[in-house]
Amino acid sequence: MRRADEIQPRDAEEAAVLSYFTLLMKRDLDGFEALWHDDAVQHIPFLPEGFGKFVTASFTGRAEIMAHYRAAFANRRDHVFWIDEIYRTDKPGCLIVEAHARSLVGETGKVYENSYVCIFRVREGRLELLKEYVNPLAFMKAFQGGFEAQR
Repeated sequence: MRRADEIQPRDAEEAAVLSYFTLLMKRDLDGFEALWHDDAVQHIPFLPEGFGKFVTASFTGRAEIMAHYRAAFANRRDHVFWIDEIYRTDKPGCLIVEAHARSLVGETGKVYENSYVCIFRVREGRLELLKEYVNPLAFMKAFQGGFEAQR
C-alpha cells in the first residue's frame, strides 16, 4: 500500500482515478471540481443511519457532487488516502480501487478512519461515475454531531 500521491499512473484513466484521491488530500477543490463531467453521478450505497438528511445516497451532476464535498471537507485536516489495489476491468474506463483513509474532523475533533471500495467510470480523462462503498459506522463515529452543521 502506498499513499495515492506516491503512485505513478499507468494511463489517463488511472491518472483521473488517482487525482480523485490526491486532489482531496491537497484540499484542491477547484481542481477536484474540474475532474468531474457536468453530468457525473456519485452513489454512496451504505448511508450512516440518521444521516440521510445530510448525506444522500446519490449525487447527480457536478454541482451537487461538489456541494457534498465542499461540506464534507470544509474542516478536515491531514487527510491521507492509501491505495491498496487498483483493478482494471474488461469494461473500457471502469476501474475498481481498494483504499483506506485517515483524517481529522475539525467539527468533532475526532479521527476519521475508513476503508473504501470505489468503482470508477472514466470518460475522456474525467470521472462520470463513482460508486463508493464505505463503512457507515466509521463515518458516524467521526462525524456525529459535526457534519450536519455544514449543511
